[in-house]
Amino acid sequence: MRLAGNIFVVGIMNKRQLLIQRNNVRQLIRMSNRKANVLAWGAGETDAHIQMKLEICKWLKRMGKEFYTEAIFNNGQRADIVNADDGVIYEVLESEELESIAKKRKTYPLEIITVDANQAFNEKLIL
Repeated sequence: MRLAGNIFVVGIMNKRQLLIQRNNVRQLIRMSNRKANVLAWGAGETDAHIQMKLEICKWLKRMGKEFYTEAIFNNGQRADIVNADDGVIYEVLESEELESIAKKRKTYPLEIITVDANQAFNEKLIL
């Protein structure tokens, strides 16, 4: 079990626990930005960045996970992908500085997993 903010992430959850987990994560995201299981991207993102986000989202969808893209948290931070079921954020990196990632690790409300946009997708990248 891992604690991320006030959210406990457990290995195996029953349906009720899963709904509670999803709701807890959803509460971290601005209400106007809660569009579950939809791929969104910004105008400045490269094709490689968008493609990696798509591959991650496709895998999450196949696994039956609830996710949010371009999620804006209540503290104003924006994440590439939030996996609500597991309480993790996937940040797709292409040219981001290490200092920026370090800052995100301190200010984001959930654990961050970084994924290089310039590699072929493999589920091991996000597990």
